[in-house]
Amino acid sequence: MRKTNCKAFATCLLMAFVLVACSETLNLSEQPIPDAESKTYTDEPAELVVFGAVGNSEEVWNERFGTALKQKFPKYKFTYIQGNAQNSLQNVITSGQTIDLIHDSIGGMRTNIIDNGFNYDLTPLIKTHKIDMERFEPAVFQSLSDQGKLYGFPLHDGGLVLYYNKDIFDKFGVPYPKNGMTWDEAIALGNRLTRFEDRQYIGLGVSINHMLTMNPYSLPFINEATGKAAINTSDYYKLISKTILEPTFADGYRGYLTSLNKTFNNDNFMKDKNMAMFVMNFYLQMQPDFNTFNWGIVSLPVFSDLPGVGSQPYPNGLFITSTSKYKDQGMEVLKFLVSDEFQTTLSKKGFIPVVKSQAVRDAFGQDTTYKDKQIIEALSTNKPAAPIIRSANDGLISTPLSVNLAKVIVGNMDLNTALRETEEQANKALEAVRK
Repeated sequence: MRKTNCKAFATCLLMAFVLVACSETLNLSEQPIPDAESKTYTDEPAELVVFGAVGNSEEVWNERFGTALKQKFPKYKFTYIQGNAQNSLQNVITSGQTIDLIHDSIGGMRTNIIDNGFNYDLTPLIKTHKIDMERFEPAVFQSLSDQGKLYGFPLHDGGLVLYYNKDIFDKFGVPYPKNGMTWDEAIALGNRLTRFEDRQYIGLGVSINHMLTMNPYSLPFINEATGKAAINTSDYYKLISKTILEPTFADGYRGYLTSLNKTFNNDNFMKDKNMAMFVMNFYLQMQPDFNTFNWGIVSLPVFSDLPGVGSQPYPNGLFITSTSKYKDQGMEVLKFLVSDEFQTTLSKKGFIPVVKSQAVRDAFGQDTTYKDKQIIEALSTNKPAAPIIRSANDGLISTPLSVNLAKVIVGNMDLNTALRETEEQANKALEAVRK
């Protein structure tokens, strides 16, 4: 990784933290008392139950985290519970099972952690365990905080990027996309590749839900002050028009979507292989279907009025529950997972580290089959957008919005109507929840 890019990456993330620091936010700079003694709990027995809300199998959990934890903490007994449709968090709670740690993304923090009363402010533990918070990328940690309280530690970061299929670009003799493109440039490039030749090719596809959830303007679905939907605005209109609708204006694009009777997903890019570019959350390259074509990656296109600003951070984190009897042991686990030692291991496997260490970032992707891809450049070109406060009821807005946007894309509804009707539907649903 280029040192200039790394320095820029860290600087940009610090700038993003400043953007959100004007409200009630987490104070990451407060340091423990230097001469205070720090007790270690690594030799004290603990039985730690981990609930995998992200749905990883026990095999995946062990490969990424579990095996290393068992080796590091031989006195701890770890029990992993995979969350899925049949084994939901609510079912586990109802059964009376104790949960000490929850592995979840920021998308589930409100629903699974806060609304279930599992939220526990880690600030006292950070002080007593003398954790140096200056080691970490502040915007990533900020995304796991709520009302100035930090409920978990991010294990690795995420964010929107633009993947592209080099085979399609080569087939039509079109130059590859570049880091730092604007949305206008990316759309123009996509228009050159949306064409019919033996089959329909799509130039630029966007994962709608991910774009809305991680949008660069940091627009929330719900107005926190009023508790009502906040999507019928000029900013949302601009966001959706540029990123979701304009790419579909090329000849043949909307007709193809109509024939599919759905919006694009990962399989359209990975398996159908008729999409030249796809905006999606980082880590899509870990899917086995990525080994079947020649792919590249560049930074998320940016808006002209938000130069250099990418998507919001979207890390997976580990949360210590308020009900755990082993909070200090849980903090020992969190400390290890964000140590330079373990972050280097994750970085080598292709996971975006949450620490600033140059050495950790230099190790990125070394143990992957795609270590020669220019991934670091794609990740470091933009600074992250300020993370928003998420609500457990976001789905009451995002779900009908996605349905109505599908109607807009195929020409059965205009965007103004879609935003207005979605907001009306959402407000009724939100009112029902309140009652």
